[in-house]
Amino acid sequence: MSKIAVIIPMFGKAEYTKKCVDMTLVNAGVTVTILVVDDGSPEPFKYEDERVFIHRLEKNSGFTAATNAGILWAQKRDYDYVLTLNNDTEPCELFAKHLLDCAEADPLIGIACSVRVHPTRGADKYELVGSDLIRGYQYFTDAEGLAKFPAFVEANWIPICSGLIRMDMIREIGILDKRFRNHCSDSSYCLWAKINHWKVGLVPKSKVIHHMSITTTANNILVDDDQRLFLEKLAGIDYAKICQAMPLDGEAKTYGKLSFEVYKK
Repeated sequence: MSKIAVIIPMFGKAEYTKKCVDMTLVNAGVTVTILVVDDGSPEPFKYEDERVFIHRLEKNSGFTAATNAGILWAQKRDYDYVLTLNNDTEPCELFAKHLLDCAEADPLIGIACSVRVHPTRGADKYELVGSDLIRGYQYFTDAEGLAKFPAFVEANWIPICSGLIRMDMIREIGILDKRFRNHCSDSSYCLWAKINHWKVGLVPKSKVIHHMSITTTANNILVDDDQRLFLEKLAGIDYAKICQAMPLDGEAKTYGKLSFEVYKK
């Protein structure tokens, strides 16, 4: 059986983190080890269970650094996969098993992610894959639409707030870009995976409830600097590599150049 390390970064909001850990242990559907990366919370996080480890960073460094710390912890212990999980998620039944089953069926899948359910949008509104690379907007569907999808839906990028990442791919392409603090590191990572010919996508059977931006909203964390960095990074990547890795229009399978326009208010 493949070994999975579930990585849960957190900064404060211990009540959400505890519930996330509780539900992960109950609903994974496969044997997992959990590492909570406490990113310098004012009150150190505590959880008593032999399956749960806590790695505390003394200085708050942001989501990307905390996630990378967890990935490196898992890599040193020879795990086959890491499952990155936001601390404001509530995993649903068999969520990890569905991701693993899909990844094990295709060795080219580098990142397999869960469907996200947002309580504010209703129980039958599901967040799918990325629709806007820079700003992070998502496609949504309802239960009827979700039922029509295949077992794995390839995407150009997808949030990794519940994402199974193959360790073999991490060894090849590296960890998340540490220049990003809290945002855009997942979309950047998916792009880099695609450029290196790994598959990235959604597993419709796997679901998590996502309360979304609990930590960033509470701490007034803005996206602007990370978005600016991502634009600069995109502008420096060879357009040909991007176009070879992903169509601009997935359905029409059309390719072309990326361009950016700046508007004054």
